[in-house]
Amino acid sequence: MKAKLVFAKTPIGDEAVRQSTRVVQRNLRMVLVQVDGKMSVEELSTKIGNRQLVESALRDLEAGGFITPSLAAVSVWEESKPATEEGGQGRLPDPSIMSQFSTFGPRYPDPAEEPGEERVSRFSSFEQAAVSSSAREGSKASGRAKESERDAMSRPERRRLSVKSVLISGFALILVVFAAIAVFYPFERFKPGIEANASRLLKAPVRIDRVGVALWPSPHLKLSGVHIGASADSNIAEIDVGSPLSLLLDGPYRISTLRLTGAEMAINRLLGIPMFTGNTAGEPVLAFRKIVVDRSRATLGENIVSGELSGELDFRPDGSMEKAAFETVDRSLLITLQPDSQGVQLNIEGRAWQPEGSAVSFSALQAKGVLQKDKLLIRNIDTTFLGGILRGNWLLEWGNGLSMAGEGSFSRLDSRQVSAAFVPSLKIEGDMNGTIRLRSTGRDWGGLWANTEAELSTEITRGILRGIDLGEAVRRSGVSEVRAGATKFDRLRSTLNITPTQVLGRDVELDAGMVTASGRFVAGRNGQVDGSMAVTMRTSVASQRTEVRVFGTLPDLSASSRK
Repeated sequence: MKAKLVFAKTPIGDEAVRQSTRVVQRNLRMVLVQVDGKMSVEELSTKIGNRQLVESALRDLEAGGFITPSLAAVSVWEESKPATEEGGQGRLPDPSIMSQFSTFGPRYPDPAEEPGEERVSRFSSFEQAAVSSSAREGSKASGRAKESERDAMSRPERRRLSVKSVLISGFALILVVFAAIAVFYPFERFKPGIEANASRLLKAPVRIDRVGVALWPSPHLKLSGVHIGASADSNIAEIDVGSPLSLLLDGPYRISTLRLTGAEMAINRLLGIPMFTGNTAGEPVLAFRKIVVDRSRATLGENIVSGELSGELDFRPDGSMEKAAFETVDRSLLITLQPDSQGVQLNIEGRAWQPEGSAVSFSALQAKGVLQKDKLLIRNIDTTFLGGILRGNWLLEWGNGLSMAGEGSFSRLDSRQVSAAFVPSLKIEGDMNGTIRLRSTGRDWGGLWANTEAELSTEITRGILRGIDLGEAVRRSGVSEVRAGATKFDRLRSTLNITPTQVLGRDVELDAGMVTASGRFVAGRNGQVDGSMAVTMRTSVASQRTEVRVFGTLPDLSASSRK
C-alpha cells in the first residue's frame, strides 16, 4: 500500500463510528476512528505504531465500504444523499457483513499478536463470503462515484469543444468548397452569356478575356480584360461582380455592387449608355445598386483627358443613374454628376489642383458644366490662379477632331508667376489685370494646346520690366547701345496676340512718370525680340522724344536710340 495514500470515511463508515455495534473489532474500529481524510497511511502507521495492523485494517475497511481514498470520498458522499433523503439514513452495509462484526462474532485477531496465516484461517467460509460481497458492493459504489464525478466535470468542456469543433469544421468545409469551385469549376462556360447581356446593356459589342471567381475579401465573380466597342475604344482591366449567386437565377439580374478597376472609358461611350443618362425604359435585364470605380480615366478616342479618378455611381430602382461622384487620387479635384434632360450636369470643386502635364495649379476652383455627346461646356469658372482671380467659360468639342474656345477675365495676377509659367525668359513684376480669349484645334490633346491662339488685353501696375532700361537709352542719345538694366513703371498696357509661332504686342503704352513710351514688338518662340518704342522724357524745363529700337534675346535685351 502506498505510504502517501490518504483515506476518508464513507457515509457507511461515519455511521459505523456513531453506532459502536456496526464495527466492534478493536483493531478495525481503532483505525476507522483515526481515518479523517487528512492523514496518509504513513502518518496513521506512525500514530498507531503498527504499520502492518494499519495497512491490514485499511484494506478490510475499504473492502467493506467503510473508507475510500480521499479523491473519491466526495463522490461517494454525494451518491449517498438521495438514499438519506428517501430513507432517513445513509446506505447500510449488507446484513451479512454487519452480523460478522456483531458482538457475537469471533474476535478479530490482532496481527501483532498472531501470525497472518492463523488470522485468515480463523474466518469461517460464511464470514469470508460476506466480506467479499461487501467488498464488491463498495467497489461498485466507489467506481460509480468516480465515473459520475468525471462525467460531471468533463461534460461542459466536451460540449464546448464539440461546438467549437463543429464551427471550425464547417468553416473549413465552406472554404474548401469555394476554393474547389474557384479552381475547378468551368466558369468560362458563362462567358458567352455574360458578353451577350453586357452587349445589350451597353448598346455595343463586349468581349471578355477571362471569367473566374475570387474569394477575397468576399466571394465575387471576376471578369478580366473587358473590351467595349467594335474598335475597343473603352477597356476595363478588371470587373468584380458582387453577389454572383444571383446570376444563377432567372433574370432580371440585380447586382448589389460592381467594381471597375483600371478602366479607360470613352466619354461618348458613357453618354450612349441609357442607364448613365437616365433614359432607361421598362425594367432592365441587368441593374445595379452601386458601381465603384477605382483608378480609371476618361478618354476621347485615343486621347486621355483626365488623370486617375476613383468614385461611386448610385442607381435608382429602375436602373438609371441617380448621381455619381469622382475624385483624383490626391483628392485635389472633386466632380459630381447628375443626369437631366440637357445632358449630364457637372459640379466641379478643386483644392490645389494641378492638371496632369501642366506646370500651373489652381489654388481653389469652382465651376459648373454640362456634358453632352461630342461636347463639354464648363461655365461659371471661378478660381484662384497664379496669385489672382480668374473667371470665365470654356468649351471643348470632339466631334471632328478636337477644338476648344474660351474667354475670361483676370485680376491681380502676379506677373512673376505668369511669366514663370508661360514665358520663363521674360522677367517682369507687377499686378496684372485684363481679359483673355483663346481658341485652338488639333488632332490630339498635345496638338490642341500647341496650336492655341489667344488674345490678351493686359494692364500691369506698379511693376518692373527687367532686361531693358529705356530711360538710359534716351539719355545716351544714340551714342552707344544700352544693354540689360531695368525700367520701373506705374502702368504698362498692351494687347498681345499669341500664335503658335510668335507673340505680337500692339498698342504698348508705358507710363513711368517722367518717362513715357508707346510702340509695338514681336517676340518669337525662341525668345528673339524686335520692337520699336517712341520714348518721351520730361524734365522741369523741357521734354525729349526719342525713337528707341529694342532687340535681342530674352531675358537681356539691347536698346539704341536715334534722333
